Amino acid sequence: MTLFEISIVTVIAGILAGIATPSMMGMLQGNRVKQAVDQVYSALQDAQGQAIRRGQKCTIKFDNSVTPPTIDSVPQDAGCLASTNKQLPTGVVMKHNLTPSTVSFSYKGNTTLADSGTIVIQTEKGKGEKQCLVISDGLGIMRRGVYKGDTTSSVTADNCTTNS
Repeated sequence: MTLFEISIVTVIAGILAGIATPSMMGMLQGNRVKQAVDQVYSALQDAQGQAIRRGQKCTIKFDNSVTPPTIDSVPQDAGCLASTNKQLPTGVVMKHNLTPSTVSFSYKGNTTLADSGTIVIQTEKGKGEKQCLVISDGLGIMRRGVYKGDTTSSVTADNCTTNS
């Protein structure tokens, strides 16, 4: 190969890399959001299962005041999660309507939520798809979906559309 041919190949490779990079970044951010929702869902299922197995209440807390957000069992219910202090992936934020920032499961696996709890995970910049998780009040049934609403105000279960 001549120097001219090598230069042409390098320029073409640079152009292709420039075209592919933005879509790769979007895909990576989308994967982080999905991974975070998987972690939250897994933690909730784990706490619900532990409450039933142990025959006692299990409460987990969501801390979105730190970066990245974390999920942990409350001190008085230690052992409700297989791994403590689950840290969500870097680059995601968590919004929820839980007051306080906890979900409790009774020994029957039911929740003590007054209303459906909604948790939304999105990228730090708020771009791309927002994933959501809704925990029904009373029964503790969980569903996942895509959040179609605005997350600058409070989040609601009505804006979480189930994946089909």
